[in-house]
Amino acid sequence: MTSPNSPSGGATLADLEAMPGDDGNRYELIDGHIIVSPWPSHYGGVSFHLGPILSHAVPPGHASYRLCRLDLPNEQRIYPDLMVAPHTSVGDRGVAGPVLLLVEVLSGLSDEDMARKRAAYIAAEVPAYWLIDAEKPLATCMRLEGGEYVTYAEGPSVEVDWPLAVSFDVATVARPQGASS
Repeated sequence: MTSPNSPSGGATLADLEAMPGDDGNRYELIDGHIIVSPWPSHYGGVSFHLGPILSHAVPPGHASYRLCRLDLPNEQRIYPDLMVAPHTSVGDRGVAGPVLLLVEVLSGLSDEDMARKRAAYIAAEVPAYWLIDAEKPLATCMRLEGGEYVTYAEGPSVEVDWPLAVSFDVATVARPQGASS
């Protein structure tokens, strides 16, 4: 019998750590489900180009991280494309603790997997969550309000003043890593 705190999918961190590490896929564990997506390649330009924009805008005592391990409560582990976290959340194996902002580049995950991730971020009380769709191009910036993510900025270009003061154009940050602006 499972307890109320047991993950619904049944997979554990041990199962996640047993996954292949060199097959070009990113393996994450959310609510007992192993979620598989490609490591950034064709869409990696977003994290490569948006990362410096975020790093120049982080508040004191924080830093931005690209493709860094994040351990969430209840033995959940993700590798967001970008995140901003306080220095106090960073350890030898990645980030564990409060996070100010998570940025994900949409990469073909199912709606079910995206819903699982969103629920985990809400449960972890991540205050800001941005989705970048390089194909459209579209950025959706959301903030946590009353236990839900509410969109506060959206479009092919966005300018926000929370949780960081930044502006960017999705098509510009989505260009390939070697391309100049």
